[in-house]
Amino acid sequence: MTIQERLRRSNIIMLVIPILIAGILLILGFGGAIVLLESIYLPRMGLTLHELHNMGEELEPMFQGLKACVLLYAAVVFVALLATVVFTNLYLTRNLFAHIQKPLDALMQGVKRIEDGDLDSPIAYEEQDEFRMACDAVDAMAVRLKKSLTEQQREQQRKQELIAGMSHDLKSPLTTIRAYTEALLEGVAPDEPTRQRYLQTIYARETDLEALVNRLFELAKLGASEYPMHLKALPLQETLHHILNACDHEGISVDCDAVIDCTVLADRELLQRVLNNLVDNSRKYGANALSFGSVCEEDTVTLWMEDNGPGVPEEQLPCLFEPFYRGDAARTKPGAGSGLGLAVVKKSMQQMGGNVRAENAPGGGLRIVMQLPMAKEG
Repeated sequence: MTIQERLRRSNIIMLVIPILIAGILLILGFGGAIVLLESIYLPRMGLTLHELHNMGEELEPMFQGLKACVLLYAAVVFVALLATVVFTNLYLTRNLFAHIQKPLDALMQGVKRIEDGDLDSPIAYEEQDEFRMACDAVDAMAVRLKKSLTEQQREQQRKQELIAGMSHDLKSPLTTIRAYTEALLEGVAPDEPTRQRYLQTIYARETDLEALVNRLFELAKLGASEYPMHLKALPLQETLHHILNACDHEGISVDCDAVIDCTVLADRELLQRVLNNLVDNSRKYGANALSFGSVCEEDTVTLWMEDNGPGVPEEQLPCLFEPFYRGDAARTKPGAGSGLGLAVVKKSMQQMGGNVRAENAPGGGLRIVMQLPMAKEG
């Protein structure tokens, strides 16, 4: 049932109910008057109802004109009352429905635009009433829907780029392995040193392939939040020195003098993986010096690492943590790496409740800035 039909039904009810009530009141009033007259007033006057009726017949010519005037006045009052109720209902219905019709039309047009894919046009309704909240809610829904669709498109694009990167990085070592294997099977290698060199190349490419698969598996586990987390309070200076001493940074000088001693809440194994990947990434792109520093804020510890390798164009910095990102050739040399190290760094930091970003160091090179929650005392 439409709103207009409901209003019409309410009008009919508003007309019928007063008439019924008036009729009932008239009947009750007439009956009550007769009872009071017969039981109280007539006995006081020494009359009966029959005698009063006879007296009324004798006086009827005198009251005939008065009776007609009373009936005419009652009829006029009834008609005026009925007309007032009818016109009042019609006016209220028309005015109320006109006020409802405008915002309903605006809402329907807004929903239709969303249905047609237009998520940028807000509902044109300026009145500050109850419908304003409904219009604002529909506009907010359109904003959230647009954001969700944009994120879905970006996610789809990232998946396509991930698949393309995986295909490229898997195909390269497989092609090398196949070529050298076929050479060995066909007896192309003329002597034992050549055959050993071929075998070493096959082994190296197989190692690269294994590392790539492991990184993919690691990234998948981090993305699905399936990695076992053991968050503990770790002293930053001690942990950083221990991890850097244990990781392979041969040929790279490391300076940790700017690291302030404070306690972070982190998973030791994930933090070690983050630092190993960062050191490995800097080495692969020509850096031979690393410097670490930190600052402790109210509830956050900011740790950064700078290298002296080639920098990155500013517009490419936000993309460095995307899997298989291919940007500036200076930091994407063929064979330099899987393209997943920094993606694992980002996922690992997010798992520990922190975040990471890249920026160019003032003196050149790349700076990786990491933020971790500070461990609460006690």
